[in-house]
Amino acid sequence: MENILLVDDEPDLLVLMKKLLKKQGYLVSDAHGGREGLKIAREKHPDLILLDAMMPDIDGWDVARELKSDPDTRDIPIVMLTVMSEPKYQKMSFDYSGADWHVPKPFEPDMLFSILSLAVEDRSVIEEKVEKAVKRDMRMKQVLQMINPKLLASKYDYLKD
Repeated sequence: MENILLVDDEPDLLVLMKKLLKKQGYLVSDAHGGREGLKIAREKHPDLILLDAMMPDIDGWDVARELKSDPDTRDIPIVMLTVMSEPKYQKMSFDYSGADWHVPKPFEPDMLFSILSLAVEDRSVIEEKVEKAVKRDMRMKQVLQMINPKLLASKYDYLKD
């Protein structure tokens, strides 16, 4: 059972997401903003962090960047969960902050749960699943490019245009 840290500044969303995640069997901690998220992540070392991008105290991209630059927290998978879905914001999630995933709101719960289960899996298992998915359907390249281009970066050079 994975322990997830949910970081968002919207209290109603925190309540809803906690219920949704707990119903799926996750242990959930929450933080009301970026600074509290940093503190809890360093104290609890969760298996995964679900992180909103837009928060008033410190935005999620800076939270992720700080966590990914810290040797104690850099290996915690970070899923940016944000209404900011344009390519420039995806680039911020991956290139600037070092986040592992970018999921636009609103999201399909089944898609989110699939991403969460992938995010906590061993890297070699993920690579195998990606390879199988891409062989089955080349459109998968577009989906992966949108939610996690890191999976396509090295091993799948043959997929690049």
